[in-house]
Amino acid sequence: MKFTNRDGEIRLYDGSATPYYLGIIFSGGDLSAPLGPPRPEEELVLDRQRMDSNACYVRGSDATLMAPLEVSFSVNVTSHATFGYLLDWLEGNTVNGNTIVSTKGTTQRDGSTTNPVFIDEDKICSNLEYRLDGPSSDLIWKYAEVYFPLSGAVMTETDDGIKVELKGQVYGTISRAASFTSGLDVTS
Repeated sequence: MKFTNRDGEIRLYDGSATPYYLGIIFSGGDLSAPLGPPRPEEELVLDRQRMDSNACYVRGSDATLMAPLEVSFSVNVTSHATFGYLLDWLEGNTVNGNTIVSTKGTTQRDGSTTNPVFIDEDKICSNLEYRLDGPSSDLIWKYAEVYFPLSGAVMTETDDGIKVELKGQVYGTISRAASFTSGLDVTS
């Protein structure tokens, strides 16, 4: 089965009970993201600094497990309305009359404790879902609690529209799925 890097969709979801989403069809195929979540560090414990049958591993600091992971992609925005919706979403504003709710603090990366929220309430996280179209089936990755600072966004004018490059940080869980999360299209 061959997947093409030219067709797919990226959706940003908010944290509402029935989430709003902003769908963006992409043609660049340049998403860069981890395929899975980080694992906790393991530290080797030796018996008086010697390797023997008493040697074992213990779980290390959760700092590596909880550190944000980078995600980036670019899209060619050809619609003025879609570009405006995307900017409103990233700024944490109301989008098309709908209040966007942050997803920060909604997952458990360690599997048992809910991730902490930011101190800065103006930092809005979104869930990002990426669908790669395949000939007979699609692949979908879900990235929870993604923060896209505007300082990391780059806009470039092109002949056929505007190219927006986004760089974000994934604070939540990472998983694969068979379909997009159901929700309400914020553009409707």
